[in-house]
Amino acid sequence: MFKYLFFLILLSWSNLAYCQEVNFSQFNTIAPYYNPAFSSAFTGNYRVSALHRNQWIGFQDQPISSFCILGDIKFDFGLQNFKSDYFGASVYFITDRSQQFDWNNNEVSILLAYHKLLDKSNSQYLSLGIGLGITQRSINYDNLYFEDQFDGLSKYNGSTSELLPPNIFSKPSIKIGIQHQVNLKSNFKIQSGLALHHVFRPDVSFYKDFDNIDYIGNKSLKSDFKITGIVNGNYKINNFTDLYPKVLVSAQGAHLLTNIGFSIRRSFYNLNQTAIHTGINTRIIKNLNAIIPADLGFLVGFEIKGFLIGMHYDFGIRDALKYASPTNSVEISLSLIGNYDNEGFICPTF
Repeated sequence: MFKYLFFLILLSWSNLAYCQEVNFSQFNTIAPYYNPAFSSAFTGNYRVSALHRNQWIGFQDQPISSFCILGDIKFDFGLQNFKSDYFGASVYFITDRSQQFDWNNNEVSILLAYHKLLDKSNSQYLSLGIGLGITQRSINYDNLYFEDQFDGLSKYNGSTSELLPPNIFSKPSIKIGIQHQVNLKSNFKIQSGLALHHVFRPDVSFYKDFDNIDYIGNKSLKSDFKITGIVNGNYKINNFTDLYPKVLVSAQGAHLLTNIGFSIRRSFYNLNQTAIHTGINTRIIKNLNAIIPADLGFLVGFEIKGFLIGMHYDFGIRDALKYASPTNSVEISLSLIGNYDNEGFICPTF
């Protein structure tokens, strides 16, 4: 466990980089979005999850809003030689919107994973996954103003000479991932995975198909590779209490994000079907200038027979220190797990 955590902490301080895409504090709720090898790697036969985040509340009148809905299911091969292996499939839709500029980023993707049992004695699995999807981006020019529109007094009501390309485009989204899980002891499990996003580096420029002969700027902007690592642990303190440490590191270009924390699950009955979750985490980011703590987060969740609801609040440390006015972000998650099986994969839900 400590070797995995040490590696990810070192990675978070390296000069890799670029986390410019949507990220959630309750990342395990939609883990296949981050790594397709996590598809169907949970304690149950099927799962449906929804996650909504309002970001930077109080910093602007219209906060950034992100939403994801994901479903995944397991398929047993039913063959004698592969009775412990299984196949997983997931599908998700995710949208990220900045209402201030009416900026929209939508993605739909299908994820496939194969889970191979390596050792029955400690339930050791090795999983490979791939995700295939489409991403659409758009922006509303009606909410953008340029310097040449200023009337010299108080309004931006003039026309602009900016050459504006089509305000919507689509691009392919391809990601691959690997995941490993092992029971190190009877009361301790660890799950780790690594994924590569934007495998073929698609062009994400609005100007890529712009054919105006007067435009002399760059028309191409290749997406940087994005590397995401996740490590989850499950330490059973006693029959009613579990500790779930978790780490996510996501690097893209010159930016990097690290989310590290833990949650505690406390069940109330011998059937282990009703429980409360509490947790804390911190988000650390690296931008072009420095490595700084961005948020301090707090989680509370409730679980009743496979139905889970999680509420997460992020306090903006960076903005409190820099602007003396903290930002606030709120997440709400809902998950339904069918045919719950507590002997399968570990399931750090939030």
